[in-house]
Amino acid sequence: MSNKNLLEFAKIISGIFSNKEQALDNPKNFAHIQIHIRPLFFKTYKCFAFYSEQRYQHDIWNPYRQSINKLSHEKEIFILSNHKIEDKERFTGGALDISLLDTISKYKLYKKSGCSMHFRETSPGNFSGTLEPGLRCYIQYGKHKTYVKSEVTVNKNSFIAEDSGYEIETDKKIWGSDFGPLIFKKLDNFDFFINENWV
Repeated sequence: MSNKNLLEFAKIISGIFSNKEQALDNPKNFAHIQIHIRPLFFKTYKCFAFYSEQRYQHDIWNPYRQSINKLSHEKEIFILSNHKIEDKERFTGGALDISLLDTISKYKLYKKSGCSMHFRETSPGNFSGTLEPGLRCYIQYGKHKTYVKSEVTVNKNSFIAEDSGYEIETDKKIWGSDFGPLIFKKLDNFDFFINENWV
């Protein structure tokens, strides 16, 4: 796989995504959420990487998820690893103002074992992703330690995601939507940022 393939996938996976339309159509079952996936300079971590924030639209300065995702590949699989950030609060809003991320590489990252997403191209420009094999991505949900299942489909226009958590001992579903996946549309992209100079 060439750098060109990685750059093309990076253009698709990065951007600003919103499920506003879904939330307005069905506000009882779907909150209005934005996802920002912003590419970082290659020199930051000496690899292809992104800073991501997920937030409720009514509370944009209090994201409920912040992470660093590093992009690599094995044969035909695009791999997005998932990393927690030390003192993540320092970087809140970095998805809106990239200057806040200038010093991010000075802070420790903690790779979330078992939580890398594996994407495959299912048809030209369309990608399907699931968590890496093994069911070893764990989240504590109240008193329950759960393993996560995640399914994502993405192309240049949309990002469709469904996450759910299951009790380890019983495989009983503990959390996740009972009304289907979140359907995001891409509001903006970062194609201008991702080119051969990104490397």
